[in-house]
Amino acid sequence: MKDKKLEKGEIIARHLGPVTVVKWCDKRSVTVVSTCDSADTQRVSNKGKETEKPLCVIDCNHNMGGVDLKDLHMYMVERKKMTKWYRRLFKRLLNSTVLSSFIVYRQVMGRNYRSSHIEFS
Repeated sequence: MKDKKLEKGEIIARHLGPVTVVKWCDKRSVTVVSTCDSADTQRVSNKGKETEKPLCVIDCNHNMGGVDLKDLHMYMVERKKMTKWYRRLFKRLLNSTVLSSFIVYRQVMGRNYRSSHIEFS
């Protein structure tokens, strides 16, 4: 499954006991390993387009919250290489604090709030 190239909308699924591995292509390929969802799909409407989306991807997007935002390194404060470990640690903690406050602020403002991390910083 890892090397298999998919067209937009294609789904590949493999099962072994309670574990299901699903690879699905929308804009990019997405691979999900799940023990609670099967490879079933659901019709989803997004911006007027209807597509088939695996249930495990829908559940992941619904329950994700701000977890994947920590993986974004676009607006990190500690971009430049530093020799002092304590400066690097301070800037890493500062970046995590700003990101956490952005996530909380976005939750308080509601779902209609559309702002980026860079505008918040």
